[in-house]
Amino acid sequence: MMHRKAKIFKEFNMKKIKKGQIAGQIFIYMMAVIVIGAIAIIGYGAISKVLTKSCDAEKASFKTNIEEMIEKYTSYGSVNKKTMKAPCEYDTIIFVDTTSVSTPSGRNAFSCASNRIIQDSVKSGADINIFVMSSDRTIPIGHSDLISLAEGSTTKCLVIDSKNGNFYMTLTGLGSSTQISVE
Repeated sequence: MMHRKAKIFKEFNMKKIKKGQIAGQIFIYMMAVIVIGAIAIIGYGAISKVLTKSCDAEKASFKTNIEEMIEKYTSYGSVNKKTMKAPCEYDTIIFVDTTSVSTPSGRNAFSCASNRIIQDSVKSGADINIFVMSSDRTIPIGHSDLISLAEGSTTKCLVIDSKNGNFYMTLTGLGSSTQISVE
């Protein structure tokens, strides 16, 4: 009889331990979910900050490179075909010939770009004539007095769309400026 009671007592204790272990496991799983969630939220924030800073660095590098290219290739008669990687998600670059819109009447007649930011910038006489665009935003990126568009061109700006994430352009030296055209 004693043996039977000991056996029942032992089974009862084992059932209690198993229930306790299950409750402990649930607690461990809940804590793991909370920790993983916190890491995911913090990680997402950190990654988005890194991507934003990366995009800002790309734009700054692009601005420097484009301005240096325009200055570098002013030598009369030089023709240089250049490929530039488009910064971030931008798919269009626009160059405005500021010499053709330097007078108030020229600024008021400016209408080659349908983009409101570019039009307002030119009409206000802002010192910006290089812009990049994506489908949902336009960013003024730089300025160069050395930009010239093709002779006989009736437009006052040049729009270059990216192909495979790159801008393809030809820079022709005119001596005192650089003529930019689509490659």
